[in-house]
Amino acid sequence: MSLFDSIIGSAGEKFGLSSDKTGSLLTALLGLISDPQNGGFTGFVDRFRTAGLGDKISSWISSGENTEISNEEVESALGTDTLNSVAENAGVDKETATSALGFMMPQVVDKLTPDGEIPDESSLLSKLGGYLTGLGGAATGAVLGGLGAVGSVAGGTVDKVGDTAGAAYDKGKELIGDGVGAVGDAAGATYDKGKEIIGGGIGAVSGAAGAVGDKVSGAIGSVGDVFDGDGDGGNSALKWLLPLILLGILIVLGYWFCGKSPAPPTPPPTNANKAAANANTASTAKTVDSSFKLEAKDGKYIASGIVPDQATLDKIKAALTAQFGEGNVDFSGLKADANAKPFAAGWWDNFAKLLPSLKDWKTGSISFLGNAIETATGLPQAAIDQIKSLFTGWMLPVSIAGAETATKQANEEALKELGEADSVDEVVKALNVSIINFASGKSDIPADAKPILAKASEVLKKQPAGTTVEIGGYTDNKGNAEANKKLSQSRADAVKKELVALGVSEAMLKSVGYGDANPVGDNNTEDGRFKNRRIEYKTGTGGAPTATTTTNSANTNR
Repeated sequence: MSLFDSIIGSAGEKFGLSSDKTGSLLTALLGLISDPQNGGFTGFVDRFRTAGLGDKISSWISSGENTEISNEEVESALGTDTLNSVAENAGVDKETATSALGFMMPQVVDKLTPDGEIPDESSLLSKLGGYLTGLGGAATGAVLGGLGAVGSVAGGTVDKVGDTAGAAYDKGKELIGDGVGAVGDAAGATYDKGKEIIGGGIGAVSGAAGAVGDKVSGAIGSVGDVFDGDGDGGNSALKWLLPLILLGILIVLGYWFCGKSPAPPTPPPTNANKAAANANTASTAKTVDSSFKLEAKDGKYIASGIVPDQATLDKIKAALTAQFGEGNVDFSGLKADANAKPFAAGWWDNFAKLLPSLKDWKTGSISFLGNAIETATGLPQAAIDQIKSLFTGWMLPVSIAGAETATKQANEEALKELGEADSVDEVVKALNVSIINFASGKSDIPADAKPILAKASEVLKKQPAGTTVEIGGYTDNKGNAEANKKLSQSRADAVKKELVALGVSEAMLKSVGYGDANPVGDNNTEDGRFKNRRIEYKTGTGGAPTATTTTNSANTNR
């Protein structure tokens, strides 16, 4: 049974959905994962990291059991507007759509990262193309039916769907190489038929799929063997073509589900500009922060994360094995990814110096992300003292740095990012680094937070009409839940009031108090509670763009 057969079947049964509706939801998910304008697979992953769900999505990418995700967490990563759009066009209510997407996401991400590495564009197209080729008959009808379900909304973009399908076909030729040449006119006929179907409207695809039940016939009848997987000499190459055309549609749907119109395909670079294009690609490819986490559990250790190259991974393995003994460290969750940005300067040398202090460490964890130490629990005092001296200039957890220093470090970083910000996304990214250290039980904006909001207001005032930003207030789970929710609302209101006083349009801002909902840290630890006592900012589409450091907007008092 193929990947999509399994997912569509189990999701349909679990949530009582027809195959067409489940196919529509799966189609939307694949579109979001494939959307190049939002960074493709890497951009999709970054949505979850920014929402404080890095550990969850890392579990889907790495080997081992996939961690479940709640509806609230799905919404915090994908955004309310996106979920409303997906639900409307699948013909289901938002809660069901959110639950079904949350059920399918870990499985899809897991299958797309079998080696624990985030795929680049070509690799992603290849993987999705292979899975689409492997569709069983029922799954084919469901996915094509799903495309038809959203086709009427994409009505104005069908020409561009055709263009994008053509681009996908060209990508298929690149991936298959001489195989396409071997099937000659037959491959061209398949491509022309695909464009004919798509040009006539996505709804035609749905009609074709619905008419044939478990096989694609009618308009696609001439290439029905592609989906049956006969695998004879010609069809083995042809099997790539319609899946790649479908991928073109998925990419367009990714644009649409994110509330964007698809841009016309970029013409191939000329010889004169290929070098510049390649240089630009190289300079922007590194889009994921390197991360490393070491957990101690009764004398056994688990290493996980994403490092920028195999050399770094090998050094970590050698050092930890020498430190803790052969067979005492599980490295299955530690992966190398060429798209990962390096750690801050000096990370490896400092970590190597820290290791001897962890020799007798039995329980706890320490984790690094970019230029921040996110968590440090259960460490020997000698290790804590070393961290303070070795990792100067890094953002440190409150359990080590103290609330005052942690706040100062975060706000200095936020001011730096705000100084370079032009767009609302960049402002939100920087604000999600900052910390508002409210006094216990109070909602007055402290003096050290006001320069942050003042700098943010300068950029927000320049944004076009219709721009919106949500200011969300959160607490940890200590104390009365209702009282916490009221306090979180008053603090969110206070931030909104301050920005309005600085000249930001009130219509641009929405303040919401969530209380102890959507925790991003472990409420059983000091660091976790500190992270949960936060002000979190989102754009109007629900996005919270990736920060270069930990998303750590917080107040240190409940």
